Amino acid sequence: MNHWRLVLTPAALRQYKRFPARVRTLLKQAMKERLIVQNPTIEDRNRFRLRRASLYADYELRVQEWRVFYRMEGEMIIVELIGKKVGNCLVIEGKEFVL
Repeated sequence: MNHWRLVLTPAALRQYKRFPARVRTLLKQAMKERLIVQNPTIEDRNRFRLRRASLYADYELRVQEWRVFYRMEGEMIIVELIGKKVGNCLVIEGKEFVL
């Protein structure tokens, strides 16, 4: 049995709440399946460690065009940012964001 606990920062929770209900459902299901049920540190095609160091997160989870950025602190998965990929740009809260 896993011991991971998912925590959204206030900023991530605010970003999550801005999405339509269908997107929130999709993200919630993906975070549960890919981060809580499975080992969140094992890399695969859509879940991987960021190539460049970032002040915000260590890992990225891709869910269609949405991105969930998180880091690990012991047994806690801390979701720092949730945004949407539009072309080459990451959009968070309606603004282009650079990790």
